Amino acid sequence: MAKRMQIGRRVNGAAPRGLPLVPWRRRGFARPLLVVELLIVFALLRVYDWVKAAAAEKGVPAQGHAETLVRVERTVHVYFEPALDHLLARHLTLSWVASWYYQFAHIGVALTVLALCYVRWPTIYRPARNTLIATNVVGLVVFVLYPVMPPRLLPGAGFIDAVALAGFGTTHGGPVPADQYAAMPSLHVAWSLWAAVVLIVAARRRWAGWLALLYPATTTVVVLATGNHYLLDVVAAVGTVAIAAAGLGLRRATPAARIARGSAAGGTPGPCADQPPTPPGEASYPVAV
Repeated sequence: MAKRMQIGRRVNGAAPRGLPLVPWRRRGFARPLLVVELLIVFALLRVYDWVKAAAAEKGVPAQGHAETLVRVERTVHVYFEPALDHLLARHLTLSWVASWYYQFAHIGVALTVLALCYVRWPTIYRPARNTLIATNVVGLVVFVLYPVMPPRLLPGAGFIDAVALAGFGTTHGGPVPADQYAAMPSLHVAWSLWAAVVLIVAARRRWAGWLALLYPATTTVVVLATGNHYLLDVVAAVGTVAIAAAGLGLRRATPAARIARGSAAGGTPGPCADQPPTPPGEASYPVAV
């Protein structure tokens, strides 16, 4: 263990590298119990199953809501989804790749980023987890109160269901079978944007974090081109994540704020946005090499 750790303040006059490994005894910053986190995930999945089961009775209002979104987009001249959908359909290989991306990327990436927060960046785990939970809760409430039929199911709209043609069927069976009338907001875009925000907060170099925004940008193009979402679904997803992240403290601290926190306790500020200061009378936190 000693070979893998170095004491956090200064080592041979050099600033420590890596993100802080927070002592488990510090309750405010220690990782929560894994079993509790798994129970939260299980509870969200159960609620989603209930919402999905209730969706079978909401086909008529879901179609009406979808037609309303189309009228709004046409009014402001941003209804380009059919053209993008037909453009993708003309390139079979690209359509196949986009369909597999749509089915699996959002779950795989989100769980990976969440696991990284738990293991590698525990000081931002709670705001990251809470932001993701709040985003999903808002989405589930909207699915119940304002179900929206996706473009691929809208009668007469002329969309080509790329994901169905790739072999996943009209119900898009995947790791978590989809609610057929849950287009608004797009949780694919919401989860991808959440992952990018977490990486921006955790990244030591700002450019590396901002590079992560390519992921939600790619996801936006995919969900529109495969006929699964409207542009307004994407706007709703971005707004939901932005409000949740701001309200729950998932943000990157300024260098001045990190220096102030470290100086106030006599410690050295670390690269993590929410690194706790060194308690008086204790050695600095160890950091990973």
